[in-house]
Amino acid sequence: MALSPKREAIRETPLPGQMPNDREDHLNEPRIYQDIRSQANSLAGVLRYQCGEGLPAMLKAAALLRSSTRVLITGMGASMFASIPFEYALCARGIDATLVEAAELLHYRQACYGDALWIIVSRSGESIEIKRLLDLPSDGRTILGVTNEPESFLARKAHVALHVGSKADEMVAIQTYTGTLLTLHILLRLMDASPETVYTEILNILPRFAAQVQTELDCQHDWDDFLGQPFPMALLARGPAMASALEGALLFNEIAKFPAFASPIASFRHGPIEVADEKFRAVVFASAGRTRELNLALGEELARFGAEVRMIGQRTKEPSPLVWHETPDVPEELAPLFDILPLQVAATRLAELQGIWPGSFRYTPQVAVEEARFNAPPGGSKSPHDTTPGDLEESSATPTSARTKE
Repeated sequence: MALSPKREAIRETPLPGQMPNDREDHLNEPRIYQDIRSQANSLAGVLRYQCGEGLPAMLKAAALLRSSTRVLITGMGASMFASIPFEYALCARGIDATLVEAAELLHYRQACYGDALWIIVSRSGESIEIKRLLDLPSDGRTILGVTNEPESFLARKAHVALHVGSKADEMVAIQTYTGTLLTLHILLRLMDASPETVYTEILNILPRFAAQVQTELDCQHDWDDFLGQPFPMALLARGPAMASALEGALLFNEIAKFPAFASPIASFRHGPIEVADEKFRAVVFASAGRTRELNLALGEELARFGAEVRMIGQRTKEPSPLVWHETPDVPEELAPLFDILPLQVAATRLAELQGIWPGSFRYTPQVAVEEARFNAPPGGSKSPHDTTPGDLEESSATPTSARTKE
């Protein structure tokens, strides 16, 4: 599909001013910090790609969505969580959209969605559950694939394949997570707005995103008191922010090997709140949106019950005992792009406090290729990243090339 002169101009538009995220003075830090720091530049590249070279596929996908009355969205882990705001936004437009984990869809629920447009989201496009779904008899269904690997199994099998165009991460999904969030948001906006409008909208928020990344990195030690207590941690949210709660819990699990969990706020109020006391920690999401006041009320109640509480969103004007990690005031469906940044840094900081090299995996490969077994030996594999707090303090003496997973 030929691009209009305006769209050709978008393709050639310079990216926003580059953040100093690839400077030599960062080369000796854990690679995950580089992935966090590079997100603003990565998102600028995603934006330019989706409104330039990738635009024909995006417009085709937007047309598919406009003509669909029923949509099934599926994925695993971070890819599935990044799809949550997209699911909510489709529902708000009157489209019957349902998000189902790929393994549950494969083994239990596939018979229900024969008449739906299938949207399969996978960073690698090679996860075992995704491949097995794609090997099912098609029965005439249309598949829209979203992946960061344009030559992957998913990209080859999908009727329409969207390439995220994000910079690659070392292991944990950082840049690819926010890149997937942005790609799905752009797809959503292209259903009813011109590429030029969408490009300008996103371009205008990227400087705030870049500033937020730097703020979180500069203030990472603000988490130390909260993270220094060996107590349970819950991440609580409603609506599109459930993406950040679930992805945040996953980050604590993967990066810091810490058993955090996520829950919808209303469900948490119906019983689980009984665990709240002075040995309980909670992160509550309260960005602008239709349930902000309800979320604020939960944070205040948890603090009243003695729990340690951190709030993510826009600080209230009234005096409050709650501790805030402030994020910009953006539309609710875009808030997860910003809400996840404090948790990327917090999980990385907790790993360091525990003497764990951030981003190293003990049991899982980056791409799950089996459903039943892990290849790691009992007790977990010994990663080249295995370390102690003392090692972390001396990490600047270790070349990056000696620590980066292949």
